This record gives sequence, C-alpha cells and structure tokens, in this order.
Amino acid sequence: MAASLWTYEEAYVTTQPTVPRSSWLALGAVLLAGFLHTFDVTVVSIAAPSIQDGLGASDAAVQWLLAGYSLAFALLLVTAGRLGDAYGRRPLVLAGIVAFTLASALCAAAPSTGVLVAARVLQGLSAALLAPQIAPVIILLFPEQRRGAAFGVQAAVIAAATCSGPVLGGLLAHADLFGLGWRAVFLVNLPVGALALLMAVCWLPAERSARAPRLDLAGVAVATSGLLLLLVPLVQGRETGRPLLLMPLALAGVAVLALLAPLQRRAERTGRVPLLAPDLFRDRAFPAGAAVNFLVLGGVASFFLVYVVHLQDGLGFTARETGFTLLPFAVSAALASGASVPLTGRLGRPMLEYGALLMATGTGVLLWLTVAQGGGLRPLHVLPGLVLCGVGMGLLSPPLYNITLSAMSRGGIGSASGVFSTFGQIGNAFGVALVGTVFYGVANGAAGSVTAVAWALACQLAMYLLALALLRFVLPRPGRAAGAAHPGRRRTVVRERLPH
Repeated sequence: MAASLWTYEEAYVTTQPTVPRSSWLALGAVLLAGFLHTFDVTVVSIAAPSIQDGLGASDAAVQWLLAGYSLAFALLLVTAGRLGDAYGRRPLVLAGIVAFTLASALCAAAPSTGVLVAARVLQGLSAALLAPQIAPVIILLFPEQRRGAAFGVQAAVIAAATCSGPVLGGLLAHADLFGLGWRAVFLVNLPVGALALLMAVCWLPAERSARAPRLDLAGVAVATSGLLLLLVPLVQGRETGRPLLLMPLALAGVAVLALLAPLQRRAERTGRVPLLAPDLFRDRAFPAGAAVNFLVLGGVASFFLVYVVHLQDGLGFTARETGFTLLPFAVSAALASGASVPLTGRLGRPMLEYGALLMATGTGVLLWLTVAQGGGLRPLHVLPGLVLCGVGMGLLSPPLYNITLSAMSRGGIGSASGVFSTFGQIGNAFGVALVGTVFYGVANGAAGSVTAVAWALACQLAMYLLALALLRFVLPRPGRAAGAAHPGRRRTVVRERLPH
C-alpha cells in the first residue's frame, strides 16, 4: 500500500484555508473515543436499577458505579493532559482507547458488584487519558479559521452521546438481547472502541520531542492527593447523610493544591516539565473561561439530578416519560452547537454572553412554570425552558472551549485542556453536592418536591448569572489574550508515515 509523508505544519498552518482529509479522520478517531466516555456516563445512570437487580447490589455500591468512574476520571485529567504535551497525543489516545475497551469488556463480564465497580474505575482512568487530548488534536491539526467547525463537530458528538445515552440505555437494559440484560450496555462499547482504535492507528500522527522530557512527579503526587481530598467530600458527602462532616477534607484538598504553585516554579527551574503549563494563569482568559465552565457544568449536572428526582418521585413520572420530557434540552443543545460555528464568526465573543443569558432565562422560565403548575406539571409545560437552556448551552460551550484554549502555546495545550476539564468535573461535583443538599433538605413528598426544586432552580439561576458576569466583565477579548498573538511562532515539524 502506498505511503505518503505529511506534517503537522502542512495540516494546520494558519495561512492554509483547507483542512486535509487526514485531519478530519484523526479528529473522528478521538471524537469516537470521546463519544464512548459521554455515552457511558449517561447510559449507566439509566441502567443502574437493572444492574442493582441483576447483581443484588446495595444502594452504596450502585452509587460507587457512578462516583468511582467520576473520581477516577477527574483525578487523572490534569496529569494525562501534561503527559500528552510531554510524549505526544498519539500514545495517550491509543492507550486510552485500548484500556477503555478492555475495561468495558470487564464490566460486561463482571461476576460481582466489586468487580464491576473496579472495572468502572478503570473506565474512568482510561477516559481521562483520552479526554484532554481532543482539544490539542483540534488546535494542532486545524488552522485557526477552521477550528470553530471542528469544535462544533465535537459539541455535536457530545450532544448526540448525551441524547442517545438515556434512550439507548433504557432499551438495552430492558430488551434482554440474547439474555445479556444490562451487560449489553457495556458490550456496545466494543465495536465502537475497535473502530476508534483502527482510525487512530491509521490517521493520528505522532509528535516527536527533541529530547526526552522529565515529568514533574512531585506535582503529579500533590495534584492527585489534593484533588482526591477535594472531590471525595463533594461526590460522596450527600450520600453519607452528613456532608458537613467531610468539609474539612475538602478544605485540606484546597490547601494541598495551593502547594502546586511553588512546586511548578521549582520544576521549571530544574528542567522538568511542570504539571501545569507555565503560561496557564498569566492572563485572564484561561482562569475566567475555566471558572465559567465550572459554573455552567455545575448548574447543568445539578439540574438533571434534581429535576429527574422531582419528575419521578415527586410527580410520579416513569423513567421513560422522564427521559422524553428532558430530551428537548439535549436536542436543542446539539442543534445550537452546529449553529455556533457560523455565528461565532459573525458575533464573536458576545455570543458567549448570549448563551449564558439564554441559560439563565430558560432556568427562570422553568422555575416559574414549575411553581405555577405544581403537581399538574406536564412535559409541554417545561418545553420552552428546556429549549432555551439547551440553545444557550450549545451557543456557549463550543466557543468557550475554543477561545479559552486557543490562547495557549502549543507546549501547554494538553495541560490547559486537562485543567479546563478538571474545573468542569469539580464544578459538576460541586453543583451536585450544593444543589442536591438544598433540594433534599427541603423536599418532603409531592408538595415539598415542588418547593425543593424551586430552591434548586434558584441556585442554578444564580450560577448562570455569575457565569454571565464573568463573561461580560472578566473574560478578555480574544485579541487581548496574552497568548492570542503567536503568528510568528515557529511551527514544530512532526513527521509520520501514514497509509492512504
């Protein structure tokens, strides 16, 4: 089979208006792997009751099916992003796909709850190897003028995984295909993982470093222990029934993470690769964008938690009715993500503000209608609010990711992607812990559920309004970002023989 030489410089140099087919195929490989991660998060939530019945699992074990995955995923994100900077994206992507596929097979074959929880932790670690590499692949392989389209495709894939997870999860768990029951939920990952691996082997180019890097192992140890101390109370605090007793652990985690700054400066002086890219927090663009990501994902994650409980336990909706009631959010987010690509070119940064404003407006509409309808709430009542929230999410997330990470130097893209995603995961856990505590503290039967979900929606509205304020007054315009102007930066040529 004939072979050809091509380089990253040929693929993404800013003066070239077209994108090679190989770049799209490489993006397809990492997005397929990313689809598996998002799909698995939602599908396991829906299949949890069937898993509990099939294995005779306790409520605590079922919680760890979700919490174990989330914890493992969040703990490794920053390290995996920096490993991608140090050793290239290709080995991390390949290792992540292989490990995730094998962990999925182990989940499907799990003979006991303990084995299944362990396999879910392996899935989370494997997904963490993959997730921080997606944005760097886009930024490295696509010229600046075409990155919006690539980020739009990524957002559409995430939305498709979010949409299909609840529906397909319910169908697979209850269809009992070939007598597999809930195990089919994990087996569907195998062919998708195999295809993603084949595409990555064929089309994802390698980066070659001029010298072997020395990773900052002390920084890795401090970041991992600090995140563990911070996340365990947030993820598991509510389930213990005494979340406030675990708060000292979270405060200790913040204190440990504060040690990273001097450690990173020392690592840079001694010639090691710092865990956090040196220019990560040197201008306002990255911390402001990461804070917005924290707030938005915290609001969305907590919304789905409390509103699902409100619909099912408070109003008596079935799981199927609940899934179809909330589906407009995911569908409108997917459609808006595609529209965000051309709109970004026309509106620029203000489109982020419009997205946050739509999310706040939609949440306000949901709050009003939920209280007004009370126990008589029906799916059509929440449709306008869900559509507004979904459109706002679709307009906000893809360009936020692009604007926040595009200002980074090439040597720190993976680190930035990992930290950005970690902020989102911490925001997810924080939102669920905070809003969940408010909701469950107020809820008491059907009437109490209406009042409780109203308080929860008010908390989420405050998150979106704070995100809007950050976008309006703190996030700098792209042209003013410190890292935005790198047109003269010399491109590192990385060669790889690839088949046609």
